[in-house]
Amino acid sequence: MNITEIMTKDPLTMTPSETVAQADELMIANNIRQLPIVEKNELVGIITDRDIRSFLGTSLLDSAETREKALNTQVKEIMTTEPITLSPDDDLEEAVELLIEEKMGGIPVVDEEEGLVGIVTYVDVLRCFLDRLQQD
Repeated sequence: MNITEIMTKDPLTMTPSETVAQADELMIANNIRQLPIVEKNELVGIITDRDIRSFLGTSLLDSAETREKALNTQVKEIMTTEPITLSPDDDLEEAVELLIEEKMGGIPVVDEEEGLVGIVTYVDVLRCFLDRLQQD
């Protein structure tokens, strides 16, 4: 099975100049755990809810001013640059192996010509597995 059959197409994204607060709000509002960071549809990084929690962890205990400064930090300061990616031609088995081996929640899918075209998450994989179970 090809990953394009299960991936989330056209995922929500952010730009590197948007803030940690904006990323956190977008993730909460859409019940997602990772956001690809793009410039002109080119993937330049990824930020996860874990990145945000880790970054804000110490700021929560400090002054309101420190917390506000942390929330206004641009995502490019804390995102993972050069994230692991998949190609639309990759198969599902490879995606699942990467998710397990790298202990990742999601992997961006990048086409050489089109740029970011999707993301494969563990939820996509579980949904596929559930669909197969229900068909049997």
